[in-house]
This record gives sequence, structure tokens and C-alpha cells, in this order.
Amino acid sequence: MAKHRDPRAVLAELEGRYAALARSLGQIGFISSGSLTQRSTHCNKPGCRCGGVPPRLHGPYWQWTAKVAGQTVTRRLSSAEAARYREWIANDRQLRRTVEQMREVAGQAREIILAAEPAEPGEPAEPAEPAEPGEPAESSAP
Repeated sequence: MAKHRDPRAVLAELEGRYAALARSLGQIGFISSGSLTQRSTHCNKPGCRCGGVPPRLHGPYWQWTAKVAGQTVTRRLSSAEAARYREWIANDRQLRRTVEQMREVAGQAREIILAAEPAEPGEPAEPAEPAEPGEPAESSAP
């Protein structure tokens, strides 16, 4: 048999988890979107080692790529810059994970809060689920 917990206690626990997640956001350093890769290239100059058999390519070079204002931007980086970008990209991913966890906790709290509120006369007892972004909202018209 499932054990029913007091909704106020569950809500208090969720509020604590949410507050802890919100505090953790302040511990995240600088952020950057994008990705890092190491590339080796060839120059096609006659007699260069990169055109030999077997080829000995130039590099490796660090490269950062990201979308900026809808455009793909690529930048060659030094090893020191690549180390910084690696940290900033990891921070960005941590930020996104934390915000997603906050959304999950907020969703659970929302359900408890809305279930505890009495429905106003003339309104349905259950609130309609909001449409996902990009989906049309449900209409109550016949």
C-alpha cells in the first residue's frame, strides 16, 4: 500500500531543494556555449610534409565553434585559451542541468499547489495543461 505524505511536508521539501539549486547557480563561473575540437590540417604547398606519404599534418590546433546570433562562428585558440573555454563550456552545461532540475522541482511543486487550491465556481476542477511551445493552445469552443 502506497504511503501518502502530507502535501505541506512534500512542498516544504521541494522548496528546500529548489532553494539549494538556486544557491548552486551562484557557484557557477563564467559560461560559454559551443564546443572544442582539435584539428590537424594540410596546406597543399608543394613539397610540404603534409602532402607526403604518409602525410604529416600541421597541428593539432584547438578550435571553438558556436552559434552566435544565428551564425556559426569558429575560432582558432591557443592551448591556454582552449583550457579556459573547456571550463566555461563545462560551466554552461552545469548551468543548463541545474535549471532543468529547477524546472522539474517547480513542476512538482506546481502540481501540489494547484491541487490544494479550491476551484472557483464555473471553472473545471483540474487546470488545463498549457500547450508546449510551438503547439496550438486547446480551444474550449465546440
